[in-house]
Formats: sequence, structure tokens, C-alpha cells
Amino acid sequence: MRSWPRSTTSSRAAPESYVEQNGAALEQGGFFETEIGRVTERFGLIAHAFSAYESKRSVSDAEPFARGINSFQLMYDGDRWWVVSIFWQSEGPNNPIPARYIGNR
Repeated sequence: MRSWPRSTTSSRAAPESYVEQNGAALEQGGFFETEIGRVTERFGLIAHAFSAYESKRSVSDAEPFARGINSFQLMYDGDRWWVVSIFWQSEGPNNPIPARYIGNR
């Protein structure tokens, strides 16, 4: 069995729970996320997208307070794409976003 590094945290929430737990803080402090690159791979009716982002408290902020990658698992039902799961990891000093994920869309 694989164990995660001690610094890794994980949580699971339905969209409604996420809004309930984080909505007020995001609205009060401000939160603007901009995609800075994307790499998508598709096989048949499934797809995966890595979407690099930067986050700011205000659209006028000169520098982001955070950057990272959102990971989307997607399924096509013949009519539309459905988001199966979303998870993300923030960039850090020992884990910079690889260049191949920035600037592509």
C-alpha cells in the first residue's frame, strides 16, 4: 500500500459543501483565478485536462498569491462533456509548474 507524504492533505466535498465551507472567505478576501495554460488528452469518451492557474485577490493585483494545476477528469455522453472529478495542487518552491503546462490552450 502506498502512503502519501506527510505534507500532503486531501479533502472531499460536493460542490454545495465546498461553497458552504469556503464561499464567505472567498467573497470577503476576493478570489480571481485565471488559466495560464492547458494540456488536454482524450481517448474515446474520456478526457483529462491539466489547467495551470494563477490566483489573485483582486484583478488589479500585480502578482498572484498562488499558482498551481487543476486536474479535470471528463466523460462525454454523446451530447455533452461531464466533469467526473476535479482536484488540484498548488505550486511550491520544491514543486514548480513544469513549463509544458504554461501558455498552451
